Amino acid sequence: MAKRARLTPAALLLAAAATAAPGYANASDQPWQVCTRSDVKALRFITVGEATLSRHDCQTDDLQSPPLRLTFRYFRDVPGDAFAKAALNFLEKNLQATEFNRYQDRFQAFNSHYQNISDGDAYSLIYREDGLTLALNNQPLASETGATFARYYLRIWFGETPYSQSLKENLLDQ
Repeated sequence: MAKRARLTPAALLLAAAATAAPGYANASDQPWQVCTRSDVKALRFITVGEATLSRHDCQTDDLQSPPLRLTFRYFRDVPGDAFAKAALNFLEKNLQATEFNRYQDRFQAFNSHYQNISDGDAYSLIYREDGLTLALNNQPLASETGATFARYYLRIWFGETPYSQSLKENLLDQ
């Protein structure tokens, strides 16, 4: 009787890697390129950090289309609840009441993952076609599915009433 070969998870991964196209297996494996930068200011004049908008390819007509990574590196301590409160405030300012009410619980759940940070820490928001991920120092904290959620959330910085008009203009190269 012939012995049957057993495929272990490691063997399956190796086989998948061997049959993948050369280069990057998928878009998430591509390196990020910093496209634009801006100071992050509190009270419009105190620089508290730096924001960068990164993409796999900066040569695009729409810097807001996925995939993109929005990173905020801070130069001082900031309490996590300050991020959550500010995010909810700017979401309410940038969405119709019906949109805000429909997503409010999801926004609050997502915002509950913000943590106290120190000088040098960096939050990133990674927007992909299927949703949004929040990371602190490259460690994922929360993910939400749905392109609509992601687009709405990014209105905090890119909406009609953004956190900072100059940050919006600098990051969108306007």
